[in-house]
Amino acid sequence: MNSRQDVPTPGESSEAGLSLIEVLIYMVLAVVVLIIVGGLLIASLTSERKVRDSTQASNTGQLVARSVGEGVRNARAIKITSPSGGGQLLMVRTASVTTSQTWLCQAWYFGGGILGEVRTRTTSPASAIPSLPADIATWTLLGTGINPVSGGAVVTALPITDPPIMNPRSIQLTFDVTAGTGKPVRINTAATSLQPVPVPVPASGVESSPCF
Repeated sequence: MNSRQDVPTPGESSEAGLSLIEVLIYMVLAVVVLIIVGGLLIASLTSERKVRDSTQASNTGQLVARSVGEGVRNARAIKITSPSGGGQLLMVRTASVTTSQTWLCQAWYFGGGILGEVRTRTTSPASAIPSLPADIATWTLLGTGINPVSGGAVVTALPITDPPIMNPRSIQLTFDVTAGTGKPVRINTAATSLQPVPVPVPASGVESSPCF
């Protein structure tokens, strides 16, 4: 007897599955697609994080510059010191922006080190701020990641010589702010006191007492 082989007639579906080679090809293609999509996603997240960190650094720098600028513009006396522990200390005898005819003592500490902290303190009623405060850690933190540019000073005095006075009337702020993986943001701004200079100018400075 002759054996008969069943041959699928037109319209009938074949039960033949994928070969091993075809499965491997599909798996390789799927892995390639996943790698490409994953790379794009990681790049997008990295870029977003850098933009967010740069924005945070910019906001921190503007906050510090605005705080210092407001205090200096209303200042009757300005003093810059370098505490023995490092960093810089900017002190002003400044007019209150909320209470008329009220003077305040305000200070900003630009710390060194990795953190690059900037802290501030305002005393009311006005009382002296020591040149080497022991309680800096308790001052209000304005921001971190603030460091000098190329090893220079964060704050420098720009004295006015006409009329000659012992206390500077203007200061220059120059620093870099870093946050996370974002690029450093450069802050370079100046502030000048708008308070009138008393005549005659006191020999000890421009009405710095009792702040310093």
